[in-house]
Amino acid sequence: MSRADWIYLKTTNKILKMGSWDTKEVVRPIWEDGTKAHTAKVFAVNNVYDLAKEFPIVTLRFTNWKAAIDEILWIWQLKSNNVNDLNSHIWDQWADKTGSIGKAYGWQVAQKSIYKDGEFDQIDRVIWYLQNQPAFRSMVTELFVHKDLHEMGLYPCVHGMQFDVTDGKLNLFLNQRSNDTLAAGSWNVVQYAALVYMLAQVCDLKPGVLSHMIVNSHIYDRHVPFIVDITLSRAKLIEERLQNFDLSVAKSKLSEEDFEAFKEFVEKVKANKADFANLLDEAREMEVKVGRYDLPKDDTNHLDFSKNLIDFEAYCKRVTATEAFKKAGMIVEEMFNRPDFDEVLGFASPKLVLDPKVKNFYDFKSPKMKDSNGKIVDNPESSFQVKDYTYQKDGVKLQARVPVAK
Repeated sequence: MSRADWIYLKTTNKILKMGSWDTKEVVRPIWEDGTKAHTAKVFAVNNVYDLAKEFPIVTLRFTNWKAAIDEILWIWQLKSNNVNDLNSHIWDQWADKTGSIGKAYGWQVAQKSIYKDGEFDQIDRVIWYLQNQPAFRSMVTELFVHKDLHEMGLYPCVHGMQFDVTDGKLNLFLNQRSNDTLAAGSWNVVQYAALVYMLAQVCDLKPGVLSHMIVNSHIYDRHVPFIVDITLSRAKLIEERLQNFDLSVAKSKLSEEDFEAFKEFVEKVKANKADFANLLDEAREMEVKVGRYDLPKDDTNHLDFSKNLIDFEAYCKRVTATEAFKKAGMIVEEMFNRPDFDEVLGFASPKLVLDPKVKNFYDFKSPKMKDSNGKIVDNPESSFQVKDYTYQKDGVKLQARVPVAK
């Protein structure tokens, strides 16, 4: 597991427990069967990642980091607004017949403005400042341009960046208007963390902090059982790991104060072994019902769901009130607040490794490419690799195949 996992779980638990539901509102997104897709959301979540310590990739469910980095290069390196230049199909539904998504993302990056030092587009201006005036306080980019919104296939979700250099470290404050926490909760973090790594390398800096502000952080109704599963399965993993844990291992790695905190945490976990099993079984049954996982057309569970839709708001309130979920929440909070516990429990932090020979931003080669037949494949000359990234397959049933609202 990664530090990013505990940040992710802290965010999702906050939404499940404190989120405001829009079930009484008119909403735009719909599910594949035409049902309105409602959400629980919280306002203004700010997650902070120390990029010097790890590459913040969530391991709780599959994160397609290669496609994520390919997209960030499509936007900021290729400055493209055409899906034919992208080595994935994530933008296809918003493109026109030519593949264009209009005046969005890469198109905005490519627009040039005149400065005292010359004419630059948005990313080249940032690079110029980082290389020439790293103490400058206005290294800002913006993709949410009101006069062009009507010509965009989709309004930008991640839209604003402000860079900062402190003590030779490159920091980024990232603004996002809206985030589908289950489907994309790791995606944008991976992308913009990678962008910081790239810019730091070509500007002779070190990666610093990524501060990620999400104004509307939400969980879709049919995603609730998946989040419940992720939370409980990871809390169960920690509980099992601590049942017969040798405290001398912790004593050799922690300060006296932190060791006492760890001992207290172990005692709290061991005090009452939580009955996660029933809630996990219930959540996984729901995942099958809402996820359409290769089920035969006459599957009774799935047909029953279609006829009798689940009240996810009521389900969410009931589950979060259980003792098992309260205990899971306690474990998440402790693991979030105590970074040293990760090392004590043997969790390795993922690392992004860049090709050290690359000194120009435009020389980074994507992890993905199209072969001679147009098939999307891994790029053998990629400038990127991720080490110590262990995708934990236990837990959420068929994790990569969650339903996606349109």
